[in-house]
Amino acid sequence: DIYTYLDNDEAGQRTTQLIHSTCSTVYNRSTIYTEYKDLNDYLCQKTKATPEVKKKSLGFKR
Repeated sequence: DIYTYLDNDEAGQRTTQLIHSTCSTVYNRSTIYTEYKDLNDYLCQKTKATPEVKKKSLGFKR
């Protein structure tokens, strides 16, 4: 099986189709991030949306 995570632009879609024409077990995973230009944009936005959890210090206070 081949999983592609290419850009959501015309070139990325054409490349996915080209790969699919040579191998029938290709899965286009760009459907996960259709609202974004590419996987990197999706991951950057997802990281910004996740609140940072602050850990409590176990040390002594001064």
